Amino acid sequence: MPSKRDLLEMNTPSDGPNWFKFQWNRILAFIGGVGITVLYLWMNPFQYLPDWTAAAIGSVPVGLLLYSLTIQSWKRCAQITIGTAIGLGLGTYF
Repeated sequence: MPSKRDLLEMNTPSDGPNWFKFQWNRILAFIGGVGITVLYLWMNPFQYLPDWTAAAIGSVPVGLLLYSLTIQSWKRCAQITIGTAIGLGLGTYF
């Protein structure tokens, strides 16, 4: 026998979106990655820092965007970001 709620089709608070299912860490990483990218391009760190440092810092927003747009773990994205930063820094330095 159907319940009263089924017959009246009452909406309960549990019928709405479940905010705990959203991956907030990935959403915030995307917002942070876009924000840092805009700040990086607006600030132009190459005029204030050595070239190898400015190039290495540029991998940070790319790492945040990588984490937010893929299913990789944060550890794997951090390894990729650190490796890219070291490679860009050394490549620019030498």
